[in-house]
Amino acid sequence: MKDVADLAGVSIKTVSRVLNNEPHVQEKLRRKVREAAEKLEYVPSHSARSLRGNRSYDINLVCHNAGSVYVNSIQFGGVIACQELGYQLSISLMEDLDQMAMRDIRAAFETVMKRRRPDGVILLAPYANDEKIGFVLQEMGIPVVRVGPVELQNKGLLVEIDDYQAAIEVVRHLADLGHKNIGFIRGSENQRATHVRYSGFCVAMEAAGLTVEDALVRPGAFDFQSGYEAGQFYLGHTSRPSAVFASNDDMAAGLVAAYTEHGLKVPKDISVVGFDDSSIATCMRPYLTTVRQPLSDLGARAVRELVASLSGTGKPEARRIVLDHEFVLRDTTAPPNTK
Repeated sequence: MKDVADLAGVSIKTVSRVLNNEPHVQEKLRRKVREAAEKLEYVPSHSARSLRGNRSYDINLVCHNAGSVYVNSIQFGGVIACQELGYQLSISLMEDLDQMAMRDIRAAFETVMKRRRPDGVILLAPYANDEKIGFVLQEMGIPVVRVGPVELQNKGLLVEIDDYQAAIEVVRHLADLGHKNIGFIRGSENQRATHVRYSGFCVAMEAAGLTVEDALVRPGAFDFQSGYEAGQFYLGHTSRPSAVFASNDDMAAGLVAAYTEHGLKVPKDISVVGFDDSSIATCMRPYLTTVRQPLSDLGARAVRELVASLSGTGKPEARRIVLDHEFVLRDTTAPPNTK
């Protein structure tokens, strides 16, 4: 570190502040230190940094399903941001945590703390919206950033998109094409996104002078199989919808598969819109019209905001950060077939 300080012409303390991403360092000095460190190929020792201070330089992402495209995309953004900031991102897979008693939730996090106490935790849905999980982490003094829509008020930092407005945009698109009989596939009921997107759907339907048919609102689980089952139901219904808004891309793909198996074509026989713009949206045929969530950006922003708070009060302030979403028009929507 002394060599870096000498080459940059600054104090060792300034080098330390730059390498630890602390605030209130002039950008000119920050650039000089980083250029000197790069020239000398200086890599800070993670363990030494941990021993010198009260930090582990570890951010722990807590999720319920490590195989989810949603989780993996947020995780990728978090890893990139951690690398840029000199941190590491660890993953804790805790299944059914929101179904546990508080003592069991506490025991689960105590196990994590024994291995390595993280400087902060990122909570993804459905855990981001769980009061007991939030209470336990607050009790343990662990800073938290939540990702995704939550009902909790003044519970720290939230990073999300506007799911409600995005759902309205989907319905407007379908209504503008001339669709009137529009179905909706819900997601997992323990995830707030399901309810927010459905609320936006219902409001937009009413605003367009359309009726939400209860029979066309189907249960789902944010997976391919539940979308496929919804498609089977619609195919056997006396009044098939001309369009369906699925709460995520996996369910939209399952719906398309069900119709394709029956020799029907999308969008000729049914228009379909998904949500997320995950990888399946451009792997399936036809390409899926959907809402793009900046999933990697959500993960990266969560990490950056958390690390920034650690350099200040050590506690993320209660505020909501809304990132932009985008309606992505592809090949699965068209005017209704009147033949």
